[in-house]
Amino acid sequence: MTGTTVAGMTGTSASEGAGTNQQDAGPLVLDGLTGLTLLTDITTAPDTRPEYDRLEREWGVVAPVDMEPGVPAWLVLGHREICEVMRNERLFSHNPRYWNGHSVLPASGTLLQVINPQGRMAADLQDGEQRRRLREPVDDAFAGVDESAMVDSVRRQCESLVDRFADRGSADLVWEYAAMIPMLATADLLGFDEQTSRRLVELARAVWTGGDNASSSGEEMGAIVFRHIASRRADPRPDLTTALVQHPGFENDLEVMNTIFAVVGAGDGYTMSWITQTLRILLSDSRVANRLAGGRMDLDDALDHVLWYAAPSAHLSPRYATQDVQIDGKYVRKGDALVMAVQAANTDRQVHTEDPWDEVGNRAHLSFGTGPHSCPAPRLARIIARVAISTLLRRLEVRLAAEPDQIPWAPSLWARFPLSLPVTFPPPTEVAQDW
Repeated sequence: MTGTTVAGMTGTSASEGAGTNQQDAGPLVLDGLTGLTLLTDITTAPDTRPEYDRLEREWGVVAPVDMEPGVPAWLVLGHREICEVMRNERLFSHNPRYWNGHSVLPASGTLLQVINPQGRMAADLQDGEQRRRLREPVDDAFAGVDESAMVDSVRRQCESLVDRFADRGSADLVWEYAAMIPMLATADLLGFDEQTSRRLVELARAVWTGGDNASSSGEEMGAIVFRHIASRRADPRPDLTTALVQHPGFENDLEVMNTIFAVVGAGDGYTMSWITQTLRILLSDSRVANRLAGGRMDLDDALDHVLWYAAPSAHLSPRYATQDVQIDGKYVRKGDALVMAVQAANTDRQVHTEDPWDEVGNRAHLSFGTGPHSCPAPRLARIIARVAISTLLRRLEVRLAAEPDQIPWAPSLWARFPLSLPVTFPPPTEVAQDW
């Protein structure tokens, strides 16, 4: 048996390493490896860079890890290798039907929400012509968004959330603010009323965290979205749902629903993490805060700093090898899962300087992905994050209510964000600052 070669190939034939786990006996394979690092051990570490460095010293720029105990995957750490995988959907599919590990997939948990044996017809889990057909309506719908109206809507939602805790003098900026805004903003774009939007926030949180009621919450979400699609087909409105419903690229309403789920899922978790990470850094890193306050960087520069150094999606959901292939001397078998360590790539010393301020204004990071499955709406995500942060900083003079190194990290496979962000503040004032 032989394997295709891609970036990082050591020159050893695949057949030499088949069935062995010793690097000196041939290319490494996943089968039989035990005691592997869990992805959540990385995302919850005080600092991710030492974790990536340790893996690279032990394994190279492609390392075996466990997505969940007993569910192995390759973690791709190198910038060049990640670009190679993400840009080649012929060799590395985003469709989980190619995965060879369905037999070890837990019956519940967050991993099931990403790697579903049933699959679904949405662009994020398809490749080739199917991806292009299903992605076009999404790109067209986002291109038609009125950004000025969106800014006004997001600002109103942020003001309303701040009003809820402004007089209290304390708040948790994760669950009382950052976790709410992206879902509310997306639901508004889709045309849901406020009451339904808030219910969707509750249901989405239950689904993405994979708790005991994740399945029933997902079913209720599906019912709400499907009814909404039917109502927009009968009574079109100027919203994202109507744009998707009326697009000729979809073959049925199930595809529309799956696309809405994909949009909500990706945008909600990613943007929430981006907002939270930016607030954490502004409240705990005086270098960034002082540069922002002193006018040496603006809020967009601060947001870019976070994308480089604290990527909201530390790891991207898996690609699956469609044939045997060698990367960095590892024998990646057909069906193996490969997880992209975006945070490792963004700080890869081969493509990154040691001076963080060199990156101000530079958006060549991989935080929005690259290739055919890159984020379809990075500009809209930026609008939500910018408005959320500027509104809070204008309304309240927040101070971190805990030592930065005592703030726990959320146990997520993919995102990297604080589990809570407790703050205190004096009575609200209008801070005269142009963010």
